[in-house]
Amino acid sequence: MKKILSMLLALSMLLTSLFICTSCLGGDGSGDGSGAGGSGVGEASSFVSLDINPEIILTVDENNLVVTVTGENEDALVLLYGEDTLVGKDAEVAVDKIISLAVELGYLTEDNKAVELIVDNANSEKATELLGKLKSKITATSESTGLSVTVGTEGAYSLLREYEAFKAANPSFAEISLSKYKMALTASEDGELTLDAALALDDSALIKNISQAKAEVEAYYTDAYKERHDEAMRVYNYALDAELDLVYAEYFSQNGQMSAGMFYSYIYQISALTARGLYAAADTIEFFDTTKNYELDETRVNAILESLGLSATETDKLKNEDGKITLDSVLDYADIYMKNLDTGVDKAAIKAALDSAIANAEIDVKAEADRLAREYAPQLESIITSSEAIKQVMEVASMLAPPNLKTEITTMLADYETAATLLRELVEGGTPTTEALREVADGLDKKAKQILVKIEGLLDADAKADIEARKKSKRDAKASEREAFEEAIASARRDAEERLNNLKSSRKNKQ
Repeated sequence: MKKILSMLLALSMLLTSLFICTSCLGGDGSGDGSGAGGSGVGEASSFVSLDINPEIILTVDENNLVVTVTGENEDALVLLYGEDTLVGKDAEVAVDKIISLAVELGYLTEDNKAVELIVDNANSEKATELLGKLKSKITATSESTGLSVTVGTEGAYSLLREYEAFKAANPSFAEISLSKYKMALTASEDGELTLDAALALDDSALIKNISQAKAEVEAYYTDAYKERHDEAMRVYNYALDAELDLVYAEYFSQNGQMSAGMFYSYIYQISALTARGLYAAADTIEFFDTTKNYELDETRVNAILESLGLSATETDKLKNEDGKITLDSVLDYADIYMKNLDTGVDKAAIKAALDSAIANAEIDVKAEADRLAREYAPQLESIITSSEAIKQVMEVASMLAPPNLKTEITTMLADYETAATLLRELVEGGTPTTEALREVADGLDKKAKQILVKIEGLLDADAKADIEARKKSKRDAKASEREAFEEAIASARRDAEERLNNLKSSRKNKQ
């Protein structure tokens, strides 16, 4: 019996250490323009996407007051950075400010004088009313600057491309509106909801979900900041949580008895740790999305230039702020190019040529993403192998469980087996997607929380005090790691704010 307990504890510690190593594999390295907090603002009931490139998303309450406003790309963060908050302002006032800034900073010019506007509300009449008001405000504000801006509602090229591809691949969603798809896409971007789960929500719930998520976004939340922030989270927070999960197994194993708490604590741990490992894996694989960083080669760039009718001397139009031509930077330019085409040109022919050139570039990008993701496979395999080893020992140990626990423990182990089998199939089937990994992790995390409730129900006051003392000891042991974590976050913020400030100053100086 003691040998089995020793094996369980040793394997649990191994899984914890493997998880910590896995979590450390990461990616690359203030004014208030976003978030929430205005007084007198109600619950969000409308969604507004304002795509100039920059792209800005607002949520608005029933009185048309702005609840949240966030920049969806770096240009949008630059535009909003250092400005007074728009939260609590009337939506028309907010849009007036955004359009004025877009003209001032050179985002709206004679070469880019089209804006794509999407508005949604569970009440279609209110959506139509707000859309009309905002269209009128955009037109009036731009005209006051001497620029005649066209307001479209059919969606940007890159969004329409995703939308049509999604519907083609998912016939059950063939009838969804563009605005519903855009909201679902927005809600799924932070990883809290899958796209399918977001689409299953009604409009009111979806808008509320978006508003709540956007309220947490800081004005300096660039892609580079997010990568560094999340890497620090993996190195410290996730790893610490993994060690804290171990205290229950340590506590119930100390007397060498096969108790209900002992069984629960080990099943809790393998479920919780495997879930954490999968969340870390999903975060890491997400960094392998190379659309932002992978530079397209000369052949792909020339094909894209040709599809757009551009010469080799116009390559700079496809570059991002860092002078790189990536899939993202190409799509940014394509959005501007397509919405500003004259009415007399053959848009369908241009779109077809551009679609083909971008599809070929995506082949290269996906190949690079798959190559990078394969480098992570051994770490993912280690999570599966070590957790399966614990499960096997648990199955042996369960034979010694009291009769009244055997059925329950067998069910718990079967639930874990289902998740482990699904995970194994994902890994053996090729590069697992972040959504697939998170779906498995969500199921395991839910089971772990249910088991933790059972564990806590077995603890008296003294036992709870013992558990907390063990947790405090583990936290104290990581004091230096905590300091390093906090400095990493602070450094990432300083660098992000400096970059946004420099980019904004540069734009102002060019005008």
